Amino acid sequence: MPPLPWDFVVLGVPVSVQAKSTSRARWKASVRAAAEAAWPADSPPLQDKLQIHVTCYHDSAPPLDVDNMLKPIQDALNGLVYVDDEQLLDCHGHLRDVNGQYEVRGMTPAQAAGFVSNGPFVHIRVESPPSPGRLP
Repeated sequence: MPPLPWDFVVLGVPVSVQAKSTSRARWKASVRAAAEAAWPADSPPLQDKLQIHVTCYHDSAPPLDVDNMLKPIQDALNGLVYVDDEQLLDCHGHLRDVNGQYEVRGMTPAQAAGFVSNGPFVHIRVESPPSPGRLP
């Protein structure tokens, strides 16, 4: 099992939960393929409660509503990263312009790969949730 936090990137622009089923299926397949490439071989899905952070680094105008990009990504990770997305206690979505200037501390290799791709990408990080007694 990979240590948490665990992250990966998907190159391209995410598809909304409201997109046509064929577009949504292609996007979910892209997310799944990128996750499979990053997930340690023969590691079972995580079974604990988790949280997910999804950041879309877009080029110019945001491509969609942030809440609409989350569900297809969460669904694509079912059975690989976690048993079921019902394990996700907290889901965080972010839209950022890929051309922005950012102060980054502790950039992961996955994030670096996204930034050097010279295009839009989605960074996905799965981690343990905060203490249940701590409100976000």
